[in-house]
Amino acid sequence: MKKPNYKHKKRRPQGPIKLETVKSKPEILAPAGNPATFAAAVDAGADSVYLGLKDFSARAFAANFSLPDLARLVPLAHERGVKVYIAFNSLLKQEDLAAAARLLDALVQIKPDALILQDLGLLHLIKTHFPMFELHASTLMGGYSLPGLRVLEKLGFDRVVLARELTLKEIKNLTRNTNLGVELFVHGALCFSFSGLCLMSSFLGGKGSLRGACTQPCRRRYTSGRKSAYFFSPTDLDASELLGSIKELNLAALKIEGRMKGAHYVGNIVKAYRLLVDSSKEDWDQALAEARELIDDSLGREGSKGFFVSPHPTDALAPYHSATSGRFLGRIEETVREGGRIELKADVKSGDRLRAQFKRNGERQAFTLKEITRDGSRLKKAVQGKKVILNSPFTLTGGDLIFKVDTAGGEKEALKSPLIKDFKETPAPNIKPSRKLPPVLDDLKARYRRVSGSANRTKPEIWYRLSRTEEILNLEELKPDRIILPLTRPNLKRINQIKRRHDRVLNRLIWALPPLLFGSELDDLNQDLKNLRQVNLAGFMISNLSHIDILNQSSVKRPGRRLSIYADYRLNCLNTEAEAQLKSLRLDGVTLSIENDEKNLRQILSQTGPITRLLYIYGRPSLFTSRFVPPGLKDNLPVMSPRKERFRLRFDRSAFQVFAEQPVFLAPLLKIKPLAGVKAFIIDLEFDPHPRKRAREVREALKRNRPLKGSSSFNLKRGLH
Repeated sequence: MKKPNYKHKKRRPQGPIKLETVKSKPEILAPAGNPATFAAAVDAGADSVYLGLKDFSARAFAANFSLPDLARLVPLAHERGVKVYIAFNSLLKQEDLAAAARLLDALVQIKPDALILQDLGLLHLIKTHFPMFELHASTLMGGYSLPGLRVLEKLGFDRVVLARELTLKEIKNLTRNTNLGVELFVHGALCFSFSGLCLMSSFLGGKGSLRGACTQPCRRRYTSGRKSAYFFSPTDLDASELLGSIKELNLAALKIEGRMKGAHYVGNIVKAYRLLVDSSKEDWDQALAEARELIDDSLGREGSKGFFVSPHPTDALAPYHSATSGRFLGRIEETVREGGRIELKADVKSGDRLRAQFKRNGERQAFTLKEITRDGSRLKKAVQGKKVILNSPFTLTGGDLIFKVDTAGGEKEALKSPLIKDFKETPAPNIKPSRKLPPVLDDLKARYRRVSGSANRTKPEIWYRLSRTEEILNLEELKPDRIILPLTRPNLKRINQIKRRHDRVLNRLIWALPPLLFGSELDDLNQDLKNLRQVNLAGFMISNLSHIDILNQSSVKRPGRRLSIYADYRLNCLNTEAEAQLKSLRLDGVTLSIENDEKNLRQILSQTGPITRLLYIYGRPSLFTSRFVPPGLKDNLPVMSPRKERFRLRFDRSAFQVFAEQPVFLAPLLKIKPLAGVKAFIIDLEFDPHPRKRAREVREALKRNRPLKGSSSFNLKRGLH
């Protein structure tokens, strides 16, 4: 096996940082949401910093950086031996492509050390027109298996940010068997849903988590039966005690989450991990003790080891603790005109950053504490045990919880850094478009032929997705063009039982591969694929890039023809460049993202495009797909949010899934003209309690072009933000 090599490739912009050999120590990669946290990270000993720009960052609510800021900070970081990675990791709509090209053109001039990507369309744009960048695959790309890493390497990535849902044993296997540089999250917030598979925020309000606008619905209190808890709220990841073992892995970088955090937090956490990475076995205990003091003072959430020690950790969820990070200050006892009266459980001072968690609905809101009063006197600070009034810009009511999430002096201290002084004294450069940019923009406009409404003469087929083999026979009267069925051992066994009597039906069968496959499950899948040689089928539906390599390595062949491979909505296709990238992987069709809004769909569907298109038109899509197993919840039981939204749960061998009782029905898609390149509409009945009845209702609604009572149009009308 070829040893991993972290040498920068020739295509990388030439900057002062050169990493010529495999490092004995992994980089400490720190987050930065503004210049103060950037300086705090560098001064604390970070080897590299990742940050987002004002646009196209998966942390849209962070302050982020302007291009002039970045153009000044990158050289200053390089002078200090620190690399800068740009988190260009938001999904792009069709109209975003031109702006993304302009931003890439500017970044060529600024010369960051790498770009962190999620969107396959952005990847295709870079490979076509800006091949000089080093590329890191974001954790949102779902890199968690060797087949997936092989596809990412084939796509041209230099490094992969592993999914946070992996055990140390699984990580060790990956680092031993890939040529990619491997980056590992070791500290910070965890998401309940698996990396890149969360649709909950988007479904509830059009705020797409994969576009950086997540409203954190996993942090809410939910009710199931008589139980009420934060069922889906993870602790923060804290791998400090495991770092002795983690350092032995062949890792390119240890990554700290926290672009929304303040300078105090970032500085403390970087210092802690600097101590641990630099420590020898002899001084490990002392280094860990000092690191723990810094971490405990950082005002994060309760910590756990995440998935590192178990694929189903029992301590990585905190259902009966507040979902808010920070140090608990107390519970509001009484509403007053200035804010709320509270008995302090910890010290606080004017200028501290606080967060309220409201009793009425579990929602949270942050504010800077401007004033503290006690017995009519203003105080600069107040100590634990005192009853005081905390001034608030919004109404606080009895029972609301208050947390301190950052200290008043953290940012002020960071702003005293010599780096900030140099930053302020460096004139902002005037970054102008290069001569290369106009041809790039012209190419984006002219790549695909625009078609008129009258040009779409082919009526789309109807494909049904079911959960069980026996449901196929119930749909024969509807004459489905294709049937999509999960590739599971029970389904395969039943197919073999009915294939002689219903072989014609099976010729229309598309097997869907599960999005998550770990350990022996991958071996089971390979065996199932071997068994498919005895069954007629039309093709496969994939939901992770790893499936491409799995199918290419499998023995499922047909003499004289190649089986069709289609991508489902989990490949997050929002633009024609993403379609082109999937086409280059020899896919035969792609399901456009179900997060799409009408405007974006019209822009895509008005062009011929590079690949056959499928449109998801009805179903209950999985909103959370997780490796967590929340305690106290049972399969198919209803769960209700504080806003009375109702969800159902589904456990299977590889994933815990949450889907809404309210189905999605995108009937307005039928009115979009043209539907250029659309081969089929998908009716997804996998999570439907009455698939046969619902299939008829949906078919009738489509025939009459009418809405379905009680359904959601997702983002189609309200927009995707």
